Amino acid sequence: MALTFSIIDTWEDGKRVHVSGTVVVSGNYTTSGDTLDLSQIPLIASDQPPVQGTAWMDGLAGYNYVFYPGAAMNANKVKIFQQGASAGPFPELASGAYPSAITADTITFYGIFKKLQ
Repeated sequence: MALTFSIIDTWEDGKRVHVSGTVVVSGNYTTSGDTLDLSQIPLIASDQPPVQGTAWMDGLAGYNYVFYPGAAMNANKVKIFQQGASAGPFPELASGAYPSAITADTITFYGIFKKLQ
């Protein structure tokens, strides 16, 4: 698995579960995004991926990490974009080995999940 999630903190606000953590990258990037499996984290008291539009990722190396919730906790995707040589939209990272700037990056995650009912 190319993306590994580690939880830093989790808390509830009465309606939702908030989760913060870090993501470590290794191996190769797959075009259209790599899978981020959150189902292996028992502290996330939810059986559904983050609510659409309430999860984001950030890094320090200048790449743009975009989280896409999947249909299940083990089917989330992360797409990575990099600044191109000319102005305009950031192109997606090419398929292949992750650059060292990404594998050494500090990538943070924050998501809001529906509580178990």
